[in-house]
Amino acid sequence: MADADPGTARRYHDGYDREAVLRVYDGMAADYAVKYGAELREPDSDTEFLDAALAELPAGPVLDVGCGPAQVSRYLLEHGRAAIGIDLAPGMLAAAARLVPSARLVAADLLALPLRPASCAGAVASYSLHHLPRGRLGAALAGLREALRPGGVLVVITHGGDGEEWLDRVEGKVVLSRYSPAGLASLLGASGLVPELVSTRPPRPGEYPAEKVRISARRA
Repeated sequence: MADADPGTARRYHDGYDREAVLRVYDGMAADYAVKYGAELREPDSDTEFLDAALAELPAGPVLDVGCGPAQVSRYLLEHGRAAIGIDLAPGMLAAAARLVPSARLVAADLLALPLRPASCAGAVASYSLHHLPRGRLGAALAGLREALRPGGVLVVITHGGDGEEWLDRVEGKVVLSRYSPAGLASLLGASGLVPELVSTRPPRPGEYPAEKVRISARRA
């Protein structure tokens, strides 16, 4: 007998549970905003990387992928860029609206972006791709590429390493996927994006204990 919900079958096959990710981040939204909401306010190696990666973009808005409390959107707005923040979790979007009231915010799934093709000058996925199983990253990157205009740039900031760590939470089972710089560059290339800048840094106090990988790639 066929499963009435093909999406359920897909979640069962690779373990991905979108609703569990939503519940986890909805529940931690207030604390997360306190901990990370002020990021990028002061110059550091992360802002230097963003400055370099986004220096030459076509006209148009920049997508803040998995925006959380909208620290990236605030950075973009302060640097003269229109920003569109997307997130699954209503609690995160509420925190973003409170902390960055000028941000444009949309409840959306990065695997089903509600955007016209070639509508964005750039996209920043800062610690938002690691809760996808590694087998789903290609689809996410292809969707982000589709949203970029020619010459647009995708910036990915994520946890370095290799493999998947599955975490059993009260809210459900979620994955933490890690990538090497070379592996991530290869996946970006396979999605039709040309890698440009790559850098890494060690984790800071209080961060997940893995090297941080930062990479930019441009749509030709």
